[in-house]
Amino acid sequence: MHGLVNRSVEAFTRATYGEDLWKRVLLRTRADPNIFLTWSDCPNRVTYSLVVAAARLVGKSMNEYLEDIGSWLTRQEQIRRLLRFSGGNYRDFLESLQDLPDRIRLVIPDLLMPDLCVVLDSADCYRIAASHHQPGFLQIIAGVLRGMADDYGSLAIIFASRNRITARVAQSEYAMKRHFSLDPSSPLRREALR
Repeated sequence: MHGLVNRSVEAFTRATYGEDLWKRVLLRTRADPNIFLTWSDCPNRVTYSLVVAAARLVGKSMNEYLEDIGSWLTRQEQIRRLLRFSGGNYRDFLESLQDLPDRIRLVIPDLLMPDLCVVLDSADCYRIAASHHQPGFLQIIAGVLRGMADDYGSLAIIFASRNRITARVAQSEYAMKRHFSLDPSSPLRREALR
């Protein structure tokens, strides 16, 4: 697994549940945090053991924990900005998901990101599938979809299975969307970060 994945699991766990819980995860898995180099690969079994241990310690299923990680990623400003370039509203975002793997490869060329296929099943229901992918990948994407629905102020019902995600846009303009500007130095953005 790419080191960035392990770093994300670590950062999410520490930010959400605290340093003590992360130490308990490391003790339970006997993982050496010094091997979590951002740009180096790590055995997949290490990543899975970290997620399973953390999920059990907080009383969640592995799928719930992975979705939480995906949602948390959307609150990291650099990632959020990359995602918001996908469109002016949530439907545009969903329809441009097919472009996301290529955009990620531009930033992190060696991160194995499966291709995504988005199909509009009805006026408000999207089906998202991925090419060959690691277990848990779609749960992380489902979390990203939940987080971005909030970011765009949309109400979406998202269901992830092992092979696909179903996203139904119940209301496009359900709540106020978060401010977004193409200019990262805009005064509104600086105010929002305070």
